[in-house]
Amino acid sequence: MDFTLTETQTMLGNSVDRFLADHFDFDTRHKQLSAGDTHSPRLWKDLAELGLMGIAIDGAHGGSGMGFEELAVVLERFGGSLVTEPFVPTVVLVAGLLQSRGSVEQQQQWLPLIANGSVRAALAHGERQARDALNWVTTTAVQTHGGWQLDGTKMVVLGGDVADLFLVSARTGGQAGDRDGISLFAVPREQVAANVRNYTLYDGSGACELVLDGLILPADALVGAQSDAIDAIETAYDSGAAAIAVQAVGAMKRLRDLTLDYIKTRRQFGQPLGSFQVLQHRMVDLHMAVEIAESMALSAVIAIATGPDDRMAKISAAKAAVGQAAREVGQSAVQLHGGIALTDEYAAGHFFKKLTLAERQFGRVEYHLDRYARLMKG
Repeated sequence: MDFTLTETQTMLGNSVDRFLADHFDFDTRHKQLSAGDTHSPRLWKDLAELGLMGIAIDGAHGGSGMGFEELAVVLERFGGSLVTEPFVPTVVLVAGLLQSRGSVEQQQQWLPLIANGSVRAALAHGERQARDALNWVTTTAVQTHGGWQLDGTKMVVLGGDVADLFLVSARTGGQAGDRDGISLFAVPREQVAANVRNYTLYDGSGACELVLDGLILPADALVGAQSDAIDAIETAYDSGAAAIAVQAVGAMKRLRDLTLDYIKTRRQFGQPLGSFQVLQHRMVDLHMAVEIAESMALSAVIAIATGPDDRMAKISAAKAAVGQAAREVGQSAVQLHGGIALTDEYAAGHFFKKLTLAERQFGRVEYHLDRYARLMKG
């Protein structure tokens, strides 16, 4: 596989680097989180004006029609700058699902608004007791009076605290745990606003719990064909896993560099910490973990972009490897920094939180190792 960036991808990465350096440095992030904000409307608008929201949306709907490789270039920079905006749920998950399953009318209604930054979106799929089982859906959708009635509760809806649009999975047939019988519905926020319970995640990003208690939707709220959404949801979650892996690599790189600078300048016993051979060995191990994680994350990006038959196995291999590296790099960096890494005013602790959460999102290490083993057995 050729991991060399094209000229366009290099220019895109440089543009995002410059923008984030000017508009979202660590002090800006720290002030935002201290104020209790998971999202900056101004930053979101600026990112949209750069064209980042529409990178993977086709030109007919206001995007630039690029691919997942270009998304990955942006995602790595976001990870390295600890951006908390709901980019993955909006651009990777919901925009991707609307492009693959949405009707012409739904695409025309929502995709241009996502591309220009007017709409933030979230995929509401996870439920209690589901853990990582994507086919565990107990929320129900029953046809009634020419429309649908939804009942159930969705948990840890990434970006749901600020979402203007939810794509909600619900069971239109079968039992919890069945693959068949799962459908998707487009739900504008105003229809559920009173039942959205917001909270902040460990890394400063936002999420919500979404309660659907007799929610009535029109017939055209159904996204795609009835009862066959599971394959599309699995594809979306694999895309999310690849996206989070790339973000984690961006965070690991920055944390590695921050740690290296620290041990070069912090002095103990009259000499820099970096002069001690045992710490040099630790930094080599940390660097190797980052390099392995980057290779595996890039293989996941290629798998999403090209759609091979073994996509799921490649994604699980990559997510497990990146999750293990995130754990190793985060813990090692905190140990090498000592007590300062635990202070809220210093960036190392924020990167540790980002990596800790990234290891768990879109499937923990153990889940992906198990899925990989099952897929390899055929």
